[in-house]
Order: sequence, then C-alpha cells, then structure tokens
Amino acid sequence: MTKEATIDRVIQELESEADTYEQQMEALATAQPHLLAFVTHDDNDAFTEEEQRLLLFATLVIYRSTAAEDSPPPPVPAAKIEQGEEANYAIMQAAKGNFRTKLDPFFAITREEDLLAFIEDLISGETEEDTITKEAREPLFIALKTVVDVLA
Repeated sequence: MTKEATIDRVIQELESEADTYEQQMEALATAQPHLLAFVTHDDNDAFTEEEQRLLLFATLVIYRSTAAEDSPPPPVPAAKIEQGEEANYAIMQAAKGNFRTKLDPFFAITREEDLLAFIEDLISGETEEDTITKEAREPLFIALKTVVDVLA
C-alpha cells in the first residue's frame, strides 16, 4: 500500500527536479512501455493539452510512488492494462450519482486509498484554476485508476 507521505515526497521531488522531467519520462517509457503507450494513446486526443500533461504527470507520480514503497514493478503487459481499464469502466458505468459518488465503489475495493485520493484531488475540479473539463474527469480517473491497478 502506497502511503500519502510517499506520494507527497515524490510530487515534491518531481517539482524540484523539473529540469529532468523529460529524462524521467524516458525512464518510465523504458521501464513500462505498454503503460506509457496506454496513457499516450490516440484515444486520449479528446483530452485538452493540459489534461494530457496532467495524465502523464500523475502516471509518473503513481509509478515512482509505487516503486518507492516496494521495488519497480516489472513491465506490465498490454493485455493486463486493457483488462483493468475495461473492469474500471464497468464499475464506473454501474455507479450512480455525481462524480464523487461514482468514485465510492472504487474506494470500497482498493488497497490503494491514498493513490485514489491523490487522483480524486487532482481531477475533482474544486479549485478556481482547475483546467480539467467535466467531460474529462471520468476518463481521466479511469485511466489513472487503471495505472494504479496494474502497478500496485
């Protein structure tokens, strides 16, 4: 289980090492090629440029946080990512209510509450400078929840 303190530390490290962000993304691409392909896939073209950047940043945070708690996971097969995404969409489609209420079933079945809370906070749209469209919240959550599922 990934701790909130680890997630916060990773975020601080990434923010202080902004000049090495490209190198860190290249390292992620080498370590997890199918995962990076998943988050950069053409299906994500519906996201704005800011939403795509957020998706990549959050994927890197999740990867580094899970690796810091344990050891870097082996490369995730594309089939496992696809299965995880389908399962997450099924849960989301079965849920009723507003965005936050639809997330309750995910929290009820996960061991990674702190990572899900990180994702929820990132895309919830409760700040004035929020750049996440309402239409992008669910697909962003599903994508990032899938990243958590296959890495943790």
